[in-house]
Amino acid sequence: MKKIKGSFISSIVALMLLPSPLLAEPVARIGDWTLELSKVDAMLAGQIYDLRMEKVEAEVLDQLLALEAKANNIPKDQVEDKMAAKFLVPVTEEQVKQFMDANKEKIPNNDPAIKEKVNTFLKDQALKHAKMKYHEDLVNRYKVEIMLEEPRYTVPGPQDLSRGPAQAPITIIEFSDFECPYCRKAQGVLAQLKDAYGDKLRFVFRHYPLPFHKMAPKASEAAMCANEQGKFWPYHDALFVESQSLAVDALKELAKKLGLDATKFNECLASNRHAERITSDSATGRELGITGTPTFFINGVKLVGAIPLNTFKEVIDREIKPN
Repeated sequence: MKKIKGSFISSIVALMLLPSPLLAEPVARIGDWTLELSKVDAMLAGQIYDLRMEKVEAEVLDQLLALEAKANNIPKDQVEDKMAAKFLVPVTEEQVKQFMDANKEKIPNNDPAIKEKVNTFLKDQALKHAKMKYHEDLVNRYKVEIMLEEPRYTVPGPQDLSRGPAQAPITIIEFSDFECPYCRKAQGVLAQLKDAYGDKLRFVFRHYPLPFHKMAPKASEAAMCANEQGKFWPYHDALFVESQSLAVDALKELAKKLGLDATKFNECLASNRHAERITSDSATGRELGITGTPTFFINGVKLVGAIPLNTFKEVIDREIKPN
């Protein structure tokens, strides 16, 4: 169902993210380490929002179908199938053939039973699509307004690895991993955002090497070593755009290519002095409930994965021109 945002923040989710005596209650302790309920709830805020939105949309759809049943004098349990029929595009023989040809290594084309199963599968997909279009039509016709908004996170920690004006109205904080293919893919979208919004955007990078990417932590350290020589962003860009290897020798070679002082860079990389920063960024990410990369916070609104350009723009435009 199409989600239409309103102008009110979900009060319960918002309260979860605010300090209070109740949320400061400790829920676990090991020696000097204490885990507070507020930290747990902050980690879960995104999941709670998703569950709430799922329930909200289900209830809205149920009400819409009730209204449609009454308006069209159709039993409620039949209205969806009957009314979605006008959005249904029939499956053709050519579509069945194309599907079987595209999957010929797995599907024996001369088996009539398999052909019938493919036909049934494509019809089911067409019906699902028709129902989705019908739901969108319902939302538009009945002018549905959903006021539940995403939780807005406060991202603690340093913002020294940044580019763009400090006073830009939009800050995009990215938790990223130099070994992550989705992070690499996202760089092209971020470049398009820069072209589209210019000085309205400020980008902040935070390290979040995933546990199964064994070379990522050292690559992050290398980027911090480049930062000592004022070359974090050129090194960052080269790691994502040019580098085919994150082995230590390749990291050193990249530093040379970018004109860094090789002696200073190599000493820095060998010293491991930036490992603590990488660990600290990762700990912050876990507290924010991050489980995958890239994860973005656009003025505190969380987006996860290789997000399409239009999704970024939807959030950014809403932030620039709030409802």
